[in-house]
Amino acid sequence: MSIKVKDIASQSGVSIATVSRYLNKSGYVKKETREVIKNAIQEIKEQDENYQTSKNIAVIFPDLSNMFFTDVLKGLTEEAEKLNYNVFSFDSGENIEKEMKIIDALQEFNICGLIITTTIRNRETTKLHVNKLSSLGVPVILIDRDLMFSDFDGVFSDNKKGSFDGVDTLIGAGHKDIAVITGPLEYETAQLRLEGYKEAHKINGLEINESYIHIGDYHIESGYKCTKDITENNKDVTAIFSCNNMMTLGAINALNEMEIKIGQDISILGFDDLEFFTYLGLNISVVSRQTSEMGKIAFEVLLKKITNEEPCPTQNIILKPSVEVRGSEKLINPNDK
Repeated sequence: MSIKVKDIASQSGVSIATVSRYLNKSGYVKKETREVIKNAIQEIKEQDENYQTSKNIAVIFPDLSNMFFTDVLKGLTEEAEKLNYNVFSFDSGENIEKEMKIIDALQEFNICGLIITTTIRNRETTKLHVNKLSSLGVPVILIDRDLMFSDFDGVFSDNKKGSFDGVDTLIGAGHKDIAVITGPLEYETAQLRLEGYKEAHKINGLEINESYIHIGDYHIESGYKCTKDITENNKDVTAIFSCNNMMTLGAINALNEMEIKIGQDISILGFDDLEFFTYLGLNISVVSRQTSEMGKIAFEVLLKKITNEEPCPTQNIILKPSVEVRGSEKLINPNDK
């Protein structure tokens, strides 16, 4: 049985918000108040003969069919199992209502920590979401996507730099007309990748053609539809920069269907890798991230929060992506299109 935040608040006479800050080991809590909360927790443990110290961790990701998230999950699970922690994973399906229901259900789980990539897009409801996460009374670690108004720890990628480097690679290969398929621009990750695309153009003295910017949703179908739109309406485009691996897969499907050959008729570079690109001999150039490492680091940060008695500073760890050049970025002869 787990101890609920409201029970600790009631026992200690301290507000739920303060108890949450104490349990998350984030934000300021006076030394005297920490002692009161600590004593209240001990009293509840002694009164509850069914109480057991939890070694259960919950993980909520928006799309476990995406290899990025499964690789992250694999990395953190491997680290957790070394110390006999159990990992329970949930798929929110990029649906905020489903994510909220999962968080509500976790109130009844005996968990000691949560690692989450949130699907929140609406600024107005972000504070409510932060409060709901805090009310779990366990350390919360964000991964891949940050959350406004929160002081949760997080492990992220340098999305703008990764995107800049990818587009700069295309420009360096001779491309001047580069289309981009972004993610949903409500997400900071998508905004930063688009900023990187634009910055690479500016640094290289190229004008930004707004008609080359196509907005996807991080799923295969949007990559497919946007690629169809690009090939039909942007005839001067010689390269496509796809802002995640699932949309890259959709783009490849569309190009194959239209019998447009990658590396001969058009070039492509994607953000995030998929192992079977190489297995199938597709030689797709990508912006590669340390996916498994992100999971391992997220668990290490969470473990520190769980095991440290005293509050520790909030950590925002940002990892640098790298460009894996495999051939699909090469400039084809526009006259041969």
